[in-house]
Amino acid sequence: MTSVSGKMPPPPPVRKEATILAFRRFAWIHSWAVYRAALLDPDGYDRIHPADLDDAALGAASREALLASRYIAPDHADWERVHTFWNHDEGDKLRERLRAAASVKTNSALYKGAGNVGLELRDGIIAVEPLKYAGRGGFEGIRDLEPTKLPETISDEALGAAIRAAIEISRAPWKR
Repeated sequence: MTSVSGKMPPPPPVRKEATILAFRRFAWIHSWAVYRAALLDPDGYDRIHPADLDDAALGAASREALLASRYIAPDHADWERVHTFWNHDEGDKLRERLRAAASVKTNSALYKGAGNVGLELRDGIIAVEPLKYAGRGGFEGIRDLEPTKLPETISDEALGAAIRAAIEISRAPWKR
């Protein structure tokens, strides 16, 4: 990939990312393989947790996922495997797994009341960002809402409390 000037753009900053997708009956917490974009990592953190985790357990699981995130640049040995991992069949398997965990038959029933929080770790700072439901299993940023920035050294309990607050913001009815 080259820019208009014909030079290669600089690589993006090293970072780690994870997501907490809080459904009514459970939370799916997973890490991402990151470079310019974020892709599901076949070797990453991917676990379903009970919905009633206390703040310390929620923070600990989320931190574990965040630390499992990998920066996969084009010269990384797993570049091709990570980029070809996610496909239509993998998406169907994931949705089936999540519907089974929720004991529902449809995606609309699965996502009813769901909240989504993205985590990013860069330069010792954890950004906690709630996302709003955009329909069809997708989430998007919330206009005029900045992520909460926390030090990487924050306790698991305090991190979990910040994530729980962000989940509630994500679940709020956004009518803008």
